[in-house]
Amino acid sequence: MCHFDFYSLLLTVQTVFLFIPNYVYSSDLLRTRFIAALAERFRVVVFLPVAPDPYPQHPNVTYLPWRLQFPDFWTFWGKTVRVPLIRMFDHEPLVQRNYQLSFGHWKRKALRRAAFFFPKYFWTPDFISRLEGRFLPRSKLFERHLRQYRPHLIITPTPGFTEIDAEAITLASRAGIPTAAIDFSWDNLTSNCKHLRKTDFLVCWTERMREQAIRIHHFPPAHVFVSGVVRFDHYFARQPGEQSREAFLRSKGLNPQERTILLTTVTKGNYRDEPKVLGALIRARAQGRFPGFPNLFVRLHPKEDNFDEYREFVRQPGVRVERGGKEREKNLGSRIELDQDDLVNLKDTLRHADVVINYASTITIEACAFDRPIVNIGYPPYFMNAYSFTHYRPVVELGAVRVARSEGELLEEVGANLADPARDRDARREAVRHFIGFTDGRSAERLAGAVTQISAIASRT
Repeated sequence: MCHFDFYSLLLTVQTVFLFIPNYVYSSDLLRTRFIAALAERFRVVVFLPVAPDPYPQHPNVTYLPWRLQFPDFWTFWGKTVRVPLIRMFDHEPLVQRNYQLSFGHWKRKALRRAAFFFPKYFWTPDFISRLEGRFLPRSKLFERHLRQYRPHLIITPTPGFTEIDAEAITLASRAGIPTAAIDFSWDNLTSNCKHLRKTDFLVCWTERMREQAIRIHHFPPAHVFVSGVVRFDHYFARQPGEQSREAFLRSKGLNPQERTILLTTVTKGNYRDEPKVLGALIRARAQGRFPGFPNLFVRLHPKEDNFDEYREFVRQPGVRVERGGKEREKNLGSRIELDQDDLVNLKDTLRHADVVINYASTITIEACAFDRPIVNIGYPPYFMNAYSFTHYRPVVELGAVRVARSEGELLEEVGANLADPARDRDARREAVRHFIGFTDGRSAERLAGAVTQISAIASRT
C-alpha cells in the first residue's frame, strides 16, 4: 500500500530541470536551503558537469552529468557575433570598457565595422537569440532526457549569460518548454546585456533589478518576480559553526585586541594592484598612521590562485592572507566552490572586520549588511571608470562607500573609518534596502515559492 501511494504521489508532482553551469551557482542553489525547498514542491533533475556526491540527497532530486553540447557554436555566437554586432547598449560604461578589451580578433573587428551599416536596433539580443535557435544543432541527449523525465519547466541560474544556460534555454524554447532564470547577480542585466537570452520568466534579487528587466529588456511585468538574495541568507540567520570575534581572529593568527582591516581582491581582469595596496597598509601601520596596530586580513578572490604575490607579506606580524572556498575538479569554470563552512567563514570574516577595502566588488553590499565601513580603490585614474558602471554608480551616489583616488586618500579614509565606524551608516542602510532588500534570511524559500508561482502560470498558458 505504501509503495502504491508513493508512486501515485510521484505521478502528481511536476518535474523541473535545473542546470548548474559553474561553482558560483552550485554554492548558491545546492549549498543553501533552496534545493530542499524546491524538492518539497517538485521532482528536480539537476544537470551539472561534476560528480553529485557532495550535494544534498533527497528522494525528489536526481543528479545527472551534463556537458555543454556545442561549445564551438556558443563561442562563435557569443564572442564573435553578439559582442561586435549589438550596438543598442553602447551607452553602458561597462560595455564601453569591454570594447577596449574585446576587438583583438579580425572577425570581431570586421563585424563591428559591418554593424554600423545597419540601424542601431537591428541587431538585438532577441534577434540573435532567434538566429541561435534556428542554427543550433539538435541535441539527442537533451531530447532523450525530455522523453524520460517530461519536465514542466526548465530552470537556469541566468538568462543565458553562461554558455550552458544559453544552450539549455535555446533547446527548451525549441521544444516548447517554459524557461525561468532565477539567480543572476545585481550587475548582470547591464554588464552582460548583450548575452541575454530571454527566458519566459525571471526571478530577481531586488525591485531595482526587476525594474531594469522590464525597462531595459522588456520582460512582461507579470513574469518577473523578486525573491531576495539566496546567497546572502546565511548573513541574516545564525549558522552552525559561527565563531566569536576573539575565537575567529585567533584562529586566523590575528590579535583580537586590535581592529581588523579587511582587503578583498577581485579577478585580475578587473584590478591587479591589491598587493601594492597591502604593502601601503603595512607601511602606514608601521608608521603609526592607524589607531593601534590593526590586523591586515586579505581574502583572495576564489577564482584567482595568486597567493605567491602575497608571500612576502605573510611573514609580517598581524597579516593573514587566505583564499576562500574548497578546491574541486576544474569542470565548472574554476576549481573553487564555497560550501557551508566557507559561507560561514565569509560571514565571520565580514562581521568581525572593522573596515573593508575593495575594488568595486559585490563584497561592498555584503559589507553594508554588517554595517562595516567601506573604502573603494579608485587608482590609478583609469580604474575610476568602474564607479560609473550602471549597477555600481548608485552605491557611490548614496554615499555608502568612500572612493580613494590615490594611495594617500585610501590611507586617510581607512584611518578615518577606524576612528569613526559610524561614518556613512545611514547610507549603508539605504544600500542594503536598495541592493539586498529582504533581510529575513528566507530568500531560498521565497525563490522556491516563486518557481511554484511560475509553474502555475505556465500551466495556464
